[in-house]
Amino acid sequence: MRPPLRPSLLLFLLVTVLGVSAEVPITNPGFADRESLKYTETIGSVIRPFEVTLTLVSDALGQRYEFRSVGAELESLYRLDPTTLLSLSSESLTKSPDATVKRTAEYRNLAVHAGPDDLVLTDMGSLPVVLRGFPWTKTKTAKILYVGNTSYGGSTISFEVQVVGKDTVTAAGRTWDCWHATTGLGGALGLLLAKTDWWFAVEGTHPLVKTSGPVGGPGSPTRTLLLQNDTVGK
Repeated sequence: MRPPLRPSLLLFLLVTVLGVSAEVPITNPGFADRESLKYTETIGSVIRPFEVTLTLVSDALGQRYEFRSVGAELESLYRLDPTTLLSLSSESLTKSPDATVKRTAEYRNLAVHAGPDDLVLTDMGSLPVVLRGFPWTKTKTAKILYVGNTSYGGSTISFEVQVVGKDTVTAAGRTWDCWHATTGLGGALGLLLAKTDWWFAVEGTHPLVKTSGPVGGPGSPTRTLLLQNDTVGK
C-alpha cells in the first residue's frame, strides 16, 4: 500500500467534502471502531471466502474509516469520511491469470452540484458501506451522481438506487429482516439489463447480509455474497 495522504491534502479533501450538498443524505449509522464481516462469494459453481473490515483510524491526519475487502481476485482499500462516508481515496489490486493490476485514486477539487434525489458517490467500490447510511424510511429512489466519472458525461445514461421494500434473508445461522434495494441503469435500459440486488439488515448499523448481481455485461455470470458471521455490534 502507498503511504498515507499528506496532512495538507487530507485536510483539503475533508473541507471540500463538507461542502458537498447531496439531496440524499448519507450518515454514519453508528459504526463500531472496528468490525469484520466474512462472506462466501459464489460465482457460477465456484465458492470462495470473501472478507471485509471497517476500521476507524485516528492519527495526525484526523479521523477516517478504512474499508478493506479481500477476495480471491480483488483486494481493495477505501478511505472514507467518518461522517458522510464519502470515499476520499482508494486503492485496488486486481489479480487475473494474465496480469495483476493496481489502481489508485484520490478525489480532489470536488465541486458537486447535486440535484433533487441525487446520491453523491466518488467510488462504486464504497457502495457497500455508503448504503448502510442510506435513509431507508424516507427515500425510495435515488440517482447515483458518480463524481469524476467521464465515461457517461453528458449522456442520458444514469444509475439508480431503488428501495424495493423489506425482505427476509437466511444467513449466518439465522433469519434477518432486511431492507432490499437494487442498483443498476435507470430508464428504459434498466428494464432490459440485469440489476444488482442488496439486502441490508434493518437492525443496528445495517450490515450487508447479501448481495447478488452480474459480474459484467449481458451474459456474464452472477456473483453472490452471503454473510457467514453474526458478530456485528457484538
